[in-house]
Amino acid sequence: MVLHIMIKNFGKVESADIALNDLVVFVGNNNSGKTMVMQLIYGIREKLRNFPVTDTGVKKSDLNGQYLIRCAQDWFRAIEVQINDYLAEHKSQIIESIFGISISVEEMRIALECTESAYFVSSVSECQSRETGEPRTEFNIDTRQYEHGENVKSYKCQIPGRDGLEDGMKAALQVVWNIILSGKNSADAGQLFLPASRSGLQLLYKQYFAGEAGGNFVMPVKDFLRFLQLYAQEKQLDELRSELLEFGEEHLIQGKVVQEGDETFYFDRQVGKPVSLYIASSMIHELTPFIKALSAARRIDWLYCDEVENSLHPLLQREMARWLIRMVNAGIHVIVSSHSDTMASRLNNLFMLTYLNRKNANFELLSELGLKEADLLHSDMKAAVYEFSSGKKGKTAVEKLDFISHPLMGYDFKLFGCNLDKLYDEADKITR
Repeated sequence: MVLHIMIKNFGKVESADIALNDLVVFVGNNNSGKTMVMQLIYGIREKLRNFPVTDTGVKKSDLNGQYLIRCAQDWFRAIEVQINDYLAEHKSQIIESIFGISISVEEMRIALECTESAYFVSSVSECQSRETGEPRTEFNIDTRQYEHGENVKSYKCQIPGRDGLEDGMKAALQVVWNIILSGKNSADAGQLFLPASRSGLQLLYKQYFAGEAGGNFVMPVKDFLRFLQLYAQEKQLDELRSELLEFGEEHLIQGKVVQEGDETFYFDRQVGKPVSLYIASSMIHELTPFIKALSAARRIDWLYCDEVENSLHPLLQREMARWLIRMVNAGIHVIVSSHSDTMASRLNNLFMLTYLNRKNANFELLSELGLKEADLLHSDMKAAVYEFSSGKKGKTAVEKLDFISHPLMGYDFKLFGCNLDKLYDEADKITR
């Protein structure tokens, strides 16, 4: 089940249909609208996180005090209509709450891409809790997602009892909606936007909250500043997050980022002593937010990164591409924008290797290339690549690129191909 966000005449973007797959890559010209679209997606998801979804189309039953609800195609279509009516009616207010100013938008809406065989079943049962010493009514909610009759995801939670099982059913519907919105086995997947100006914002966020820095920021950047201000390191990271941190420390920053009080320090392996972040290299500045996102006590399951290759040498961009794939495999939704042909080409190579590996695993080839199976997308993970092209009258066309498997080319990045052709022609004339 994939959530789509569709826009029409938003700022300079003529139209776009963005499938929020596990990995989403934006490439394109400067000033073509990539950042604004990323921020809009962030803002819409934030607005819809606690949206009170309808129970229209839900099938209900009561079995000896236990509610069972089934959410299938009728309910999916009903919430599409409900949410799109809300987005249409409040689009101006939503845009201003995200960007702080009025930006023209003709249409923004959602769509659910799912098979006819997809559905959810939730059971809601009442129980008594004595954790606080006093008996208290709570509801156990057990939600399961099915595809072709097979249980593919499960989620369990407890909520305080209020007005009987009917209230518990509303909470169960909210759980189902949040699982759809998060794309995860989670009812509350946190998200974080890493802006292109990561370095400067990390140095100035304290002054911003102290009221010493003027100006304003869009909602995703404000949330980023708040994340930095409230950052606390998780004391017991799970195995997947620990492995991701180890990869970043070994292959990219070649050291560790440590928080001591409200100060951030970088420990260089070779130097062997802490360096305050404000005198560390720009590369460390750019990568520190990734380290904090992976190690934070507040779990981040959606990571947006504008200009992901900032301050990275081409060789490090190659490692960053591997890191992004590993994040996706660990269950993190990743949305990135890039201007780099190196980054795009490296990701494309990993996508092609993923395609070949799914047909016939070739571990010798991976070893020859200095890669591991962990650098390839898992079979249940999907990527989507979009190219932003400036067209007539300053409008941007957003095209979803197709993966070309015969002959095996992966994604054809016309923007980068055109630039490389020009450089080749230029060198040919110089040396002729």
